[in-house]
Amino acid sequence: MSDDLKELNVITQARYQKAQAAMQAIQAEENKLRGLLDDLAGQEKNGRDMLNGDTAMRITGGDLAWNSWIGRNRKILNHQLANVMVRKEMAYKDLQTHFGKADVMEKLLEHEVQTRRQIRAVALVDSIMEGKLSCGM
Repeated sequence: MSDDLKELNVITQARYQKAQAAMQAIQAEENKLRGLLDDLAGQEKNGRDMLNGDTAMRITGGDLAWNSWIGRNRKILNHQLANVMVRKEMAYKDLQTHFGKADVMEKLLEHEVQTRRQIRAVALVDSIMEGKLSCGM
């Protein structure tokens, strides 16, 4: 295997692994935000149940403040999630590109190995034939 091809393979694999790590980090961030949104939905449900039985909160406007707080936080989390989804799409395209390059590199390496095997096999057959011819067979 040529040294250039080996070096190129190392670089290609490193870039592919870096793209995979970036995608995993973004996926973890997405999962965290989705979990926070689920938690917020649970808090909203529990808060609504509590506010339905608490007339003092309704009289003082606590229910409006609670609903406003929930809405603000949901808006913030959804905005953050949208940003993460955009970054995820870009990282996915980057990952596809690096996967394609790594796949091509793997095929090139396999092709080179097969070519070397064929060259050795031909050389072996040639040396055997030369040996038989020199022995007078």
